[in-house]
Amino acid sequence: MIARAEDAPLIGPADPYGVRYYPRGTVDIVDARANNLYCYTAYLGAHEVVLERGDCAYWLSDDLETASLRRGPAKITSRHILTVIRGYMPEHRTTSMQQGTTLPYVNGCSTKQLFPPDRPGDPTLQLLYMPPHTTEQAHHIHSTARVVYILRGRGVSVVGTPEHMTRHDLVAGMTCVLEPMCPHHFETGADSLVCIPLHVFSSGPGEFDHPMFRGTHVINH
Repeated sequence: MIARAEDAPLIGPADPYGVRYYPRGTVDIVDARANNLYCYTAYLGAHEVVLERGDCAYWLSDDLETASLRRGPAKITSRHILTVIRGYMPEHRTTSMQQGTTLPYVNGCSTKQLFPPDRPGDPTLQLLYMPPHTTEQAHHIHSTARVVYILRGRGVSVVGTPEHMTRHDLVAGMTCVLEPMCPHHFETGADSLVCIPLHVFSSGPGEFDHPMFRGTHVINH
């Protein structure tokens, strides 16, 4: 039995800004912290999850080629990452991740709404592509949590304020949990990076009016 710890240990020095990194191969259960407005539980690694009525789950297939969304009640087996969101009951959906991204983002990056929100505020699963030698935003915060799975490539997560910045390598198979108001951005060097951020709360659809834009608030810029 894996202990459920809403304040799971950090990888590396304690970070006061609210970021948690979990390397590839981690088997853990990560709960929303007590001060979050929205309740989620992320199951990292191999798990069989009993999904209750009134909840839904987002997860990736064993071959990492498709993403699925299902409402409870259900029993789901996941090998990589599965996140349950309480109190949201969308219809069942499955989508391929092989075609790549379809919407423009900043600095040469692009995104695809794997599961777009039906209404502003509904959760959304995104596919974010970052080409080499770029950043996916200026340093920024989100007002709600992000659970980010690194699908392919390599990059760096930069967290903190101008007086205190920390850097952590992002590689395929790891998970990064960003708490609300965590100042951060992702960067790439010689390699590209593909990641899958789950927005526990989103900010509305549209070509330039989609959650990756509207849910981002630039700071010190």
